[in-house]
Amino acid sequence: MATEIDPTRRLILLTVKENVSLTALDAETGDTVACIKVGTLNKSKPHELAVSADGTRAFVSLYGSADYGPNVPDNRIAVVDLTDMTLIGHIDLNLYKGPHALVVDRDGNLWATVDGSRCVLVIDTDSYEIVQTIWLQTPGHFLAATPDGKTLYASSKEYPVITEIDIESRSITAQIAVPVGAQAIRVSQDGSQLFVGDFHRPLLHVIDCAARELISTHALTGVPGWPFVSPDGQTLVVSTYDEPNDKGYVEILDANDLDSRRVVDVADEPFHVLFSDDGKHLHAALGNGEVPRIDVAKAEIVDGAYHAGGTMPEAIVAYDPVG
Repeated sequence: MATEIDPTRRLILLTVKENVSLTALDAETGDTVACIKVGTLNKSKPHELAVSADGTRAFVSLYGSADYGPNVPDNRIAVVDLTDMTLIGHIDLNLYKGPHALVVDRDGNLWATVDGSRCVLVIDTDSYEIVQTIWLQTPGHFLAATPDGKTLYASSKEYPVITEIDIESRSITAQIAVPVGAQAIRVSQDGSQLFVGDFHRPLLHVIDCAARELISTHALTGVPGWPFVSPDGQTLVVSTYDEPNDKGYVEILDANDLDSRRVVDVADEPFHVLFSDDGKHLHAALGNGEVPRIDVAKAEIVDGAYHAGGTMPEAIVAYDPVG
């Protein structure tokens, strides 16, 4: 059912695995504006999220029945009309199974990792046709684009390599060695460094993008999930998890001194993090469905939490309606 959207109100978009939805919240009140079913319960859970170049559609990867490892993969990407919060349909990837990370390039094309097929796909967002398949040799899982939109990096979980891709030529330009594989990755605001979460240890690695080599490693409290950079580039936040002790953390690092670190304990495993526009606060999506608000300077949870409306939210992005 279509939902009337107030174009003056900012929304928060989340992928929520429990109810296989793309959920939209009012950014000011936290009220649920829409909950769009995009997958199939227990079969095709939503993971990552990207918004089209014109801001009218959301693309949601349906990774499969679970998370990395035990997953029975799906082969679809859901498409949601953000102007009225309805499901348009699905991009059928045919034999390509396990779509995960999504990036929209400056020409409006959708890039998607498909780890079951060990490739990155380039998809025309008008025709929904696959226009290029880039063979990675490893099951690429996460993506990070440079601020200038020219380069894309793919990490491959337990495989010890980061693959560099030239977006214009749609070709692999380098393979950068990392110690034992990588979780999510993020490029610094100036494009000079790539932040890499270690696959199974509480460590953050830093790669010099020009030299294409690892230049430093920094201790964390938990095993990293996703790194995020503040709007001004001065703060790096890493969502981390100590699985044996079931402890979640949001770790706040000084981007100019990554050994300067403050740690916020959170109630469950954290996934994506969303900074406010001024970088003074952030929201963190937790596995239990809570989305606490954190004061970055104080490194503490403050008023202004959201709730995803279901457990296991993963992606969280701010969205200003078109109109």
